[in-house]
Amino acid sequence: MTTRLALRAATLAATAALALTAGTATSSAESRTDGLALLPGGTTGFAFDVNNKGSVVGYSNNAAGVNRAVLWDANGTATDLGTLPGDTSATAYTINDRGTVIVGRSLIPGGAQHPVRWTPDGTVTQLPTPAGTTVSRAYSVNDSGVAVGFSTGADGLYKALRWSAGCALTQLPALPGDPAAGAGWINNHGTAAGYSKDAAGVMRAVLWSPAGTVTKLAGLPGQDSYQASAISDTGIAVGNSYTGTTSHAVRWSPAGVPQELAPLPGDTGAAAYGVNDAGVVIGFSTDAAGRHRAVKWNANGTPSALPGIAAGNAEAYGVNDYGTTAGFSTGAEGTTLPTQWKG
Repeated sequence: MTTRLALRAATLAATAALALTAGTATSSAESRTDGLALLPGGTTGFAFDVNNKGSVVGYSNNAAGVNRAVLWDANGTATDLGTLPGDTSATAYTINDRGTVIVGRSLIPGGAQHPVRWTPDGTVTQLPTPAGTTVSRAYSVNDSGVAVGFSTGADGLYKALRWSAGCALTQLPALPGDPAAGAGWINNHGTAAGYSKDAAGVMRAVLWSPAGTVTKLAGLPGQDSYQASAISDTGIAVGNSYTGTTSHAVRWSPAGVPQELAPLPGDTGAAAYGVNDAGVVIGFSTDAAGRHRAVKWNANGTPSALPGIAAGNAEAYGVNDYGTTAGFSTGAEGTTLPTQWKG
């Protein structure tokens, strides 16, 4: 995620010189799993992000079975963040490290989705979107309050969006000739990560500079469809590359060199969704039966399975600079539960 200037300065030199080579899976005995409380009457939920203060965001359903955006404080106490007037459901995707802004979506299930931001005083604000938008989400926000996400309308083509701290809207460009793009993360320097998609549906991972200039990241050899999920303040990007239906986890060095991150031994695929300033990456590994296991790759690219319930799936989506990770895990009954891993 994002972090303090001292840690950023200390890790930048180390990560810039790092050889990102995958190793052998290690034990995750140093980690522990902590379930997060659901809203009263709730039965399921999901955690998407954790900041450096230990605050987690995601969603929980309530007694009526409706998904509500939730903030969990460092003690695990759940707070319903509310929705826009007239909406009934919401999801929170990211909280910045200062804890001053949370972003996500608000909607009536089956209806239009609106990008929103929440502030600690409980205020929820709808972010502007291009004319004709039917679905839009704000996925990430930095410590300056600048957010990114996407919108789409009747044509089904995604547009990458950026909102200023004052909620002013900018559409970020796709690569030349591409009709679609989406942004999934923004770091504290204002660099955004995401993808650009051509008319044939092939994605390429891209970065946008603070000025809005789009740059294509190199792909893995033989894999021409790929996307970036996140970028750290130290310039390390992560994402996924595809061969058919198989996903491969990718980490790009600050110089833009791609490296595949190995799945757990015996598994067939992997996906990367978060990275911290030290180059620790999180996501999941997929076995031959399609089961997902939450994974953390260390700065050398060595994967370790995060503890979970053996009979169920688990995926990790956010990581802070202390290694705390957020995601979900399921039991044999298939219930999805918001989960954090500490250590």
